[in-house]
Amino acid sequence: MSMNTDPDVVADGLRAWARGIYPLEAGVELLIRSCGGRFASSGMPWVQPGEDPGWWWVDVDQLSADNFAALSGGETRILSIAAALLGGTPVNLYDAIPGLDRDHAQLVLAALAHACGSHEHRGALVPDPEGRYRAVDGTRMRIRRLGSLYPWPRAE
Repeated sequence: MSMNTDPDVVADGLRAWARGIYPLEAGVELLIRSCGGRFASSGMPWVQPGEDPGWWWVDVDQLSADNFAALSGGETRILSIAAALLGGTPVNLYDAIPGLDRDHAQLVLAALAHACGSHEHRGALVPDPEGRYRAVDGTRMRIRRLGSLYPWPRAE
């Protein structure tokens, strides 16, 4: 069976696999968005084809220090954080965070905001004396999404 390993197809397949579980979505996005997407390529031991064409998943057992030997410290930190978000070995933030460059720090902040579901949080509304719901500042409004606490950086 021939398998399409185009990077966009693999990224879409990984996103489909993680969809609906915020920590998985965040871990997959870290893999896709860091280091030019190379950590989400079909050549990585943790990126596995699914049973259906176009489906991919992450084998978190392979996303471990045993497979990080040839990587830089920053790359290892990003992969360790992604692995923890994907349900793998917990990461020691004391060790992982200080060595991140600015671009990777932005990705980690966005991943943490996504993992907690901040992109789905709703505005704070309180009932007024008449039983209508108003925003905390007193204006009348509908319940609305607040947007991510720290959005994913735009790809350049």
